[in-house]
Amino acid sequence: MIAFSLGRLEAPLLLLGLVGFIKAHAFVAPCRPRPRYESAARPLRRWAREHGADQSKSPIVEALSLAAARIKAPFFFPGHKMGRGLPVGLPGPFAETNTALNKTRVHRDDVWQHDLPEIPELDNLFAPEGPIRDAETLAAETFGGAQRTWFLVNGSTAGVLAALLALVRRHQQEGQQHQARSGRSIQSKVLLPRNVHKSAINGLILSGAVPVFLSPVYDPAWDICHGVPIESALQQALEEHASGSEVAAVLLVSPTYHGAVMDIEQAALLCAKFKVPLIVDEAHGAHLAFLEVEVNEPGNVGPLASRAMTGALAQGADLVVQSTHKTLTAVSQCAMMHAGKGPLVDSAMLEFVGSALQLVQSSSPNYVLLASLDGARWQLGSPLGGGRAALHRAQKLAAKAKRLLLEETPFPILKPPDRPKGGAFVGLDPLRLTVGTMGTGMSGFDADEVLIEEHGVYAELPASRTLTFAVGPGSEEEDIDCLVAAFKALATLVDKGKRDGSQDMAGEEASSFMTDFPPFDGKQAAAGSLKCGPRDAYFTASEVLSTNDERVVGRASAETVCPYPPGIPVLLPGEIITVEVLRFLKGVLSTGGSVTGCSDPSLGKIRVLCWEKEK
Repeated sequence: MIAFSLGRLEAPLLLLGLVGFIKAHAFVAPCRPRPRYESAARPLRRWAREHGADQSKSPIVEALSLAAARIKAPFFFPGHKMGRGLPVGLPGPFAETNTALNKTRVHRDDVWQHDLPEIPELDNLFAPEGPIRDAETLAAETFGGAQRTWFLVNGSTAGVLAALLALVRRHQQEGQQHQARSGRSIQSKVLLPRNVHKSAINGLILSGAVPVFLSPVYDPAWDICHGVPIESALQQALEEHASGSEVAAVLLVSPTYHGAVMDIEQAALLCAKFKVPLIVDEAHGAHLAFLEVEVNEPGNVGPLASRAMTGALAQGADLVVQSTHKTLTAVSQCAMMHAGKGPLVDSAMLEFVGSALQLVQSSSPNYVLLASLDGARWQLGSPLGGGRAALHRAQKLAAKAKRLLLEETPFPILKPPDRPKGGAFVGLDPLRLTVGTMGTGMSGFDADEVLIEEHGVYAELPASRTLTFAVGPGSEEEDIDCLVAAFKALATLVDKGKRDGSQDMAGEEASSFMTDFPPFDGKQAAAGSLKCGPRDAYFTASEVLSTNDERVVGRASAETVCPYPPGIPVLLPGEIITVEVLRFLKGVLSTGGSVTGCSDPSLGKIRVLCWEKEK
């Protein structure tokens, strides 16, 4: 067993000394068939079963450690052969370590020795019956008593894609039976907010579902979208579309990137009434169920937070996708999907989700990532893990940062409304800190550049008027001190610019951006409506036009165009291009952001559907 340290967090895991580095290697190969004979490896595959559902165990971590120790001659993939063939002479993760232990070949960090393929004793991600199965069972118990939990090595993106594919597949099959009886075909619609992650849009393309967009609550002062009003938006959409059995699923985002938490319980009850499965993209909320809301001031979390902070699974969602790497301690690219225990979650849904995951995940999953998921669960489930205490400590650090920034700097801090309405924003994640730059003459992008270049402070999400910071179980007191000191220095810089009667270091460009550029709440893009569904548009013939060409306005986009961060699409395949959208995207580029998903990242050109010319 190999120990690691993350701040003051200790755990019997073999990998997190390289947190943030490890990425899955896409070695595509057929799965190894299981041997039919009783081999020496079989007892290892039965390891976790012999110990039962014991949260103090870490089935994948232990099986991987045992397997690596017994291998003498690796003739399997990957080609670096347990780290021995990695590049020599490079720094960081490739640096030589403890060379005295092995005089004949370069010794590598232990994590590379555990980069193993699906050898028999390590189980099969897509048909688990040993350590992976038991680790997922333990995770289901830890994260709120899920009916089934799946480990994801392609991030929450894989979970969102699989959830949409599975539910649209089930809806299509039910629709075929209905069509046979009534003779009327049924569309598969998905209700979802405009401020979804681009993975949801890709899920629409893959599944062929038709989107019905729900307008989120928009805060013009902060230029931020929150959750969806349940009665005025979700209920109205369900009444309009679900009565004809055309809705395959509802997908909601909670918490948002800025930490706004919805009343998922109310949404789940409403969806159950219409017999529509509810997917919750809880990528930013894997930690919610483990927080202690009472250690925070009420204004930091919201008056209804005690219920909202229990997490989407506890509030009745049918499928919940969580990025375990974002707010917990798994390494990048690690996520989980949980199935609830509601009446709509039947064996067919579970089967379809498992099948869909095989479409969107690598057939050669990285076992270091799987072990990282197992370790993150162990930290929260085991009495020895210390994960819950680390989250509670992180809450206190985040509360300290908010208090000091409010007391010692002029920058405002985002807080939940005193009287939330409609269930769209009932609580705020205590570990998410959003600082406003309004009134400073600089955008969030400009402030981000100063913090990075002069103070080494990196935000999670810079935006037009805000900077969002993520505090986590690995955060330390020194991080908070550095953050507060950087903002105090930034306040001094802004104050000096005002005393001198000049613009701050961002100059006239930032001031112009803040005063002239219209806030974007997602309604501008949706106003043009869809010429066709995302899937049809994706496979339709297209052409490239200059964005300065007047003909481009009114044409339908052939691309998914996303400003980054946070990766929320403002143009979808099949959606009409408007003047407002083009102005918004060019504003993002001019203020330091980037645009992804389109063939020309500089946005000088854009690909549009060409069949419109014939109509």
